[in-house]
Amino acid sequence: MSRITAWGTLCLASAIALCSAANAQPLPARRAPVPQQVLSARAVFIGNGGSQSYGADSYFHLTKFDGGPDRAYDEFYAAVKEWGHYDLVGSTDAADLVLVIKFANPAVDRAHPNTTDDQTHDWLYDPQLNLSMNDPRTGLVLWSITEHIEPSDDRPVANRYFDDAISRLVGDLQRLILNPDVVTTPALPPGAIIAAERHQRMQHAGIGMLLGGLVGTYLGSRTEVAKCTDFNNLQGCYTRGVSQGRNVLIGSVAGAIAGSLIGWVWPTHVEGLPGYEN
Repeated sequence: MSRITAWGTLCLASAIALCSAANAQPLPARRAPVPQQVLSARAVFIGNGGSQSYGADSYFHLTKFDGGPDRAYDEFYAAVKEWGHYDLVGSTDAADLVLVIKFANPAVDRAHPNTTDDQTHDWLYDPQLNLSMNDPRTGLVLWSITEHIEPSDDRPVANRYFDDAISRLVGDLQRLILNPDVVTTPALPPGAIIAAERHQRMQHAGIGMLLGGLVGTYLGSRTEVAKCTDFNNLQGCYTRGVSQGRNVLIGSVAGAIAGSLIGWVWPTHVEGLPGYEN
């Protein structure tokens, strides 16, 4: 029985390892060069790209952030000014580069995709900060950076996540300008990492439940139950058959529960995701 148990554990570990390896996505080894105008700019004009709204449902209703539609511009401007790398100018005529900051909150999914009701509360939104770096003469976008804001139903927490996204966005800009040859991916917000870990745990639990149930069923069928050889005693044969079936049922259920629990606590490997930073 110990050999069977070891075999089942090995199968569970192998399946989970293969699943985790399939989810890992390698980072790109190289990227195209960053435009020299982006790297050499010193005089910069920061533009306010505004914030999205949806018809009668405004920015204030669909998001949990304070500060109004100019919050992204105000905080980004202050953070770039504190960095001190650029000379912030008041017009595009005097600028080497234009940085346009915009808050967006696109609908990306539905909480209940199988329903046909088009209810506002059913949509799932992806609040994000978009920074575009434009040529001040032509308006051509030379480079862009996006940072996602972790959603939250708690307003103080959502406000903190907004500030965190501003900090990450400025950090992305600093890495781009100061280390243009280093291939980096913007850090995932904590919520994305938590969601990825939960998704992997659910996959592991599902694999564990399946394999655990199979192993438990096999172990239950191998329990010692006397064979029915006396066909004149049908009641005894029936009793032994019921006992065998009960063992199989108990083994499969117990194996599925044990396998799912092992799968749930099995280590996740979100460090393979692009943008993961420990």
